Amino acid sequence: MNERWVCKRCFADNESTDSACQRCGLFRGAEATEADQSTWVAQAATTAAPEPAGWRRWLRYWWVPALALVLLVGYVVSARRDDGGSIAAGGTLSIEDLRVGDCFNSEIEDEISSVDARRCDEGHQYEMFHVATWTGSSTYPTEDAMLGFVFEECVPAFEDYVGRAFEVSRLDFVHFVPIEEGWNAGDRIFQCAMFDPEVEDLNESLRNADR
Repeated sequence: MNERWVCKRCFADNESTDSACQRCGLFRGAEATEADQSTWVAQAATTAAPEPAGWRRWLRYWWVPALALVLLVGYVVSARRDDGGSIAAGGTLSIEDLRVGDCFNSEIEDEISSVDARRCDEGHQYEMFHVATWTGSSTYPTEDAMLGFVFEECVPAFEDYVGRAFEVSRLDFVHFVPIEEGWNAGDRIFQCAMFDPEVEDLNESLRNADR
């Protein structure tokens, strides 16, 4: 049986071959008063653990460079506007943040949350020409009701923007309406964006294009 001994000052468990406590240094067999024991406890409680060396110390702050990287990437890939509100640098833009005059690319799908916004002198497919707010019932409208609202709002706005009536223009438009989940959260924005079926990659604005 391996005989072990307990230090009378710090109560650490020591090997039988240890002549002094491996924790506090008290010699084996030495007595310790209550005052000595109290002093040791107080010192042990206030002794700070050493900082980990080298790169291990920086692991405690891993989130600092990670957060900076996320912010940097977000800044680089997000569209930015100039002081006048026009898109100055292309990038990702939430669809609800599109304004009249904004040019962009997007896959036309059932649900779209963001687009690739572009300056209008850069290659793009669509140009936002009208944004309207629903004024009807608060109940989520039927598809026919939404389509009626879109044409009521966007067809007159089309002529004002292009300079030619929609019925005789070679241009066409797509519309974006709230999904039911967004509607329940308060989204009432309807948007219309024009495009030229004969030109796959536009590099200028269609405002006052008269075509």
